[in-house]
Amino acid sequence: MGDSPEERRSKEVAPEAPAKEAETGKGKKEKKEKSAEGSQKPRPAGSQRGSLTKSHLSVPLGMGAPAAKPTMRFMPTYRLESKNPLNKERVENIIKAVMNRHYNDEYMFHPKHSLHMAAQVSEEIKNRIKLDNYDRYRYIVLVTVGEFLMQGLYSMVNFLWDAEKDGFVTYSVERPSYFAVCTTFYLYYD
Repeated sequence: MGDSPEERRSKEVAPEAPAKEAETGKGKKEKKEKSAEGSQKPRPAGSQRGSLTKSHLSVPLGMGAPAAKPTMRFMPTYRLESKNPLNKERVENIIKAVMNRHYNDEYMFHPKHSLHMAAQVSEEIKNRIKLDNYDRYRYIVLVTVGEFLMQGLYSMVNFLWDAEKDGFVTYSVERPSYFAVCTTFYLYYD
């Protein structure tokens, strides 16, 4: 064990051949000692990051580590009905008020401006519906704005939902130069 640092480095770089070990007669005991010494590489004087050396990583990252247990957002309550069910008429009034305020006679259609305006209107409608604190509902608000230039528009939406608890409300505003349609889907989740 009285090897100098230079001798240790030379042993790490050029390991002895197995035939030479057989000649010396040291055998398996020396192999175990060398493997134990090889896993403990000498660290530079100021190094404190010995735990990150390559010899300590026997399994690739992400392969052998136990997976983290997913956290539950809600505990099961086994309720099938919401405590505060959605009021469809109230949602319809919110949509009408917001759409009529933004898409009035003063509004002029512009492709870039209309995109940002539709995003703001849909966000405002969603936030106002959320303020009513309907229990266990998710909302999807679609606002479509187009200009009347002799073009056609077809739209179809297809969902798999519960016909008793899920639904939609739609409202449209038509002016001589443009149209705006808002469709709000409300989906019940347990």
